[in-house]
Amino acid sequence: MTIGLLRGVEKPGHKGWTTVKCAICNKELDLFQAYDTKDVFYCPTCVSKGREAYFCSAHARGLHYRCPYCGGELKPYFPLEESYRQQRP
Repeated sequence: MTIGLLRGVEKPGHKGWTTVKCAICNKELDLFQAYDTKDVFYCPTCVSKGREAYFCSAHARGLHYRCPYCGGELKPYFPLEESYRQQRP
């Protein structure tokens, strides 16, 4: 019996925790690699409302960087930049 070891999908480094799908083409997008590749875009208003509004770079360009759901501006996904903004008073 293993005590304290998480396996399978419960494991903290599991790929399912860090991937989302493009809302249009269903392409798998890795959010950890998005910082280096800069190929994931999202709508901040739709994501804050709970909608999975993530887009690949090809469809973001085709949408002219506007969200098809609310019409808001699509922003590139930079997880480190967002966390630094929230820490500042």
